[in-house]
Amino acid sequence: MNGTLKQVNMKKWNNSYKNNSFVTSYSFTWHRSLRRTLVLSVFMASLSIQTFSQTETFDIATYTPPKDFKKDSKAAVVNYTNVNQATGSICVIALFASTVSTGDAKKDFKKAWQELAVTPYKAEANPKTEMQTTTDGWEVVTAAAPIKLDGAELYVILTVASGFGKTMSIRTSLNDEAYTAQIDAMFASMELDKTKTSSMSNNNSTTTSITGTIGKFGLMNYTSPAGWSHQSFPDGVVFKPLDIPPGEYLSIQIMQPLNFSGSMEQALQQSFDEAAAMYNGTKMNYAGSGASYQKTEAKKSFQGWEYIRANGGIRIGTGDYPPEYGLDMFVTKINNRFERMAILKSRTINRSCSMSAFYADERQQYKTAIDNFLFSLQFTDGPQPLITQSKSLEGGGIKAVWRGISMNVSTATTSQPIGLGYNVFTPIFLSNGQAYFGPKFYSEGLNDVDTRVLAELYRRDWGTYTFSTGRGVLKMPYGDIPLRMEGNTLIITANHTDHRFYQLPSVDGAKFNGTYTMSEAYGKIPAITFSADGRFSDNGAIRVLYHEYNECINPALAPGSGAYEVKDYTITFSYSDGRKIKIAFLGTEYDINNQSPSMLRMSNNEDPMTRQ
Repeated sequence: MNGTLKQVNMKKWNNSYKNNSFVTSYSFTWHRSLRRTLVLSVFMASLSIQTFSQTETFDIATYTPPKDFKKDSKAAVVNYTNVNQATGSICVIALFASTVSTGDAKKDFKKAWQELAVTPYKAEANPKTEMQTTTDGWEVVTAAAPIKLDGAELYVILTVASGFGKTMSIRTSLNDEAYTAQIDAMFASMELDKTKTSSMSNNNSTTTSITGTIGKFGLMNYTSPAGWSHQSFPDGVVFKPLDIPPGEYLSIQIMQPLNFSGSMEQALQQSFDEAAAMYNGTKMNYAGSGASYQKTEAKKSFQGWEYIRANGGIRIGTGDYPPEYGLDMFVTKINNRFERMAILKSRTINRSCSMSAFYADERQQYKTAIDNFLFSLQFTDGPQPLITQSKSLEGGGIKAVWRGISMNVSTATTSQPIGLGYNVFTPIFLSNGQAYFGPKFYSEGLNDVDTRVLAELYRRDWGTYTFSTGRGVLKMPYGDIPLRMEGNTLIITANHTDHRFYQLPSVDGAKFNGTYTMSEAYGKIPAITFSADGRFSDNGAIRVLYHEYNECINPALAPGSGAYEVKDYTITFSYSDGRKIKIAFLGTEYDINNQSPSMLRMSNNEDPMTRQ
């Protein structure tokens, strides 16, 4: 099919205003004329167009690029740029890789306009659009808007084609009508492949991962995060969450490996610089330090490979204060090369719900997905894992979750002037030899949690253990701690003092019945109603139990109802609107045979809820 997106008759609005300065004049009449002719940017019939220029293919599009335009290819976008130094004219045509369509062309366009026009250029949020359907079945939505770029006035035109399960965006930015003939010619030559399916074998493909897709890039083996889109390119792989709120952005990008003889720190620096350039970003100073990012020390992961991390920021766009994005780097060393992953995340300030800015990956479900993805990476020529994943919380003997009081060493405070005090500890001993010994149970409980990843993130509180014939040793980063069993009691001798711990009973399958309330919060009495058939109706209680200070990213902000399940010291709330929230439930003072106790304690803070 030739000319799927032929952008014809741009000359019509040029000729009407040939005596005007395109660069400086944006009259209402001119803008109205442009909008009126945008419908003609979609060619409504297939034409047989003979071309003698060399065609190129990017993603699902095959086309003839404009002559004398400089090509710049990235993993998910290809740009064609022409700058006339004599006249100051500029034109940039950007083709963006196709993604999974929502099934609604208008929704596809709205999302693309927000990401490609509003966010980078501060274009008007709701431009007038024109929509047409081609004879081959593509629905094409187009709009244009004036913008300012480094003080210069120009127009941005976005054309979004949707159909056959995918959508593709083409953005044209220009400040001179002289480019219209070249733009016409490129669009006239363009064909979109409606038969191309999402497949890992394609150079540019998109798949939607519901349960996590196993993939390969070079010598790297990965499992894509569940519920994220998954695009493969010759020079990388890009993952994006499908349920990210409008106006926010988050992606993981596997970059090409770096063959480099330098140190981990040097590889990190080069990788950060490359990623910033890849996103057309300007590096920022990290917290006034003069450096572009904050880095961790190089470490060896439980997978056996070394890694180093950094988090910094870049600005993407134009003007005095372009939008700020977080840019994190994760670099691993495998033999004589470095494998690199970049995480790009929007920074949002929403005064309607919080005075604090937040990054997209501060949402717990995204943070967990990213960490699990990074630490699950394996390599064909890499080492074998140093420790296997634990399959069970219980294994008899010491393998269980325990509760007791132990001395805690921390920073000196007014209440603890020498930094020593007693805290409730919840030790965990797992069947894979891992052990947790810290003052705070994981906020989401342990259901479907890879504890090896937790140990990477919170190294001080995690270690390993050995145990035989009633005695053993807990090996923590700060030292070895003796263990022994006396009857059903576990004795942990920390700081030369015996501390007694009792085993927490399993709460798997627990059911509750009744309405429970909490102390006033946010100007109301939080409440939740449970039924013995596994249903719940929440009116503010889960919002409190989640303990997220930034209301903008608290998934329990809105009340709701659905089903609940208790397993592995986690209560999972599955809302009827699709939300899934996990809260720790240790079962303190709870009898699994009593579904309506006078008090329930939930969350790792063990917040009390009183039955009504």
